[in-house]
Amino acid sequence: MKPKLPQALFKALLLWMLLSHVNSIQLSTSTRLPGVSSSKAHTFLSTPSNWPKIVASSFSVQPVRGNSYSQTDTSMVVGDVVDEIFGLPPLLPLNVRWTCERSNSSAGELAFFSADGLPNVAKDCRMIFAIRDEEEMEPKEGCVVDFTMQYEPLSPIASFAMPLLEIDNNVAIRVLLPMWCK
Repeated sequence: MKPKLPQALFKALLLWMLLSHVNSIQLSTSTRLPGVSSSKAHTFLSTPSNWPKIVASSFSVQPVRGNSYSQTDTSMVVGDVVDEIFGLPPLLPLNVRWTCERSNSSAGELAFFSADGLPNVAKDCRMIFAIRDEEEMEPKEGCVVDFTMQYEPLSPIASFAMPLLEIDNNVAIRVLLPMWCK
């Protein structure tokens, strides 16, 4: 009699085999911010010290030594670099180094890139925000924020993390962003 592989392990292995050939993962969500202008939303999202307020997995942000950007409580501009600490510090401190690659408030564009991502887990990570004023919103003033996260998985952990990241992103953008960005 052959030993049976537990069903959950079999499903996880099957999922990993299916996802191991995925070059890039993309997760998207959006929200409306009544009473908040697109420029105010842009300023909030481009200020790294606000990230731990809205992202459950984000523990803190720190400036990178040798970079001109030294205050995490101000908006980043193209070329600025910051380290985001997440996970379960001090037991499991994970770090991603983000570089602002696009920041144009009037065009509603904001994007951050991390070539290294999370070593041995994911690389070529991106956070992309599209922010636009919404004239048909009640009250008459407000904006819409579309958020897209992209990354290239390097291990099964990155693929298995998709459901948790989807939840984390939706809570951040749909629940916590409207609470903090007023």
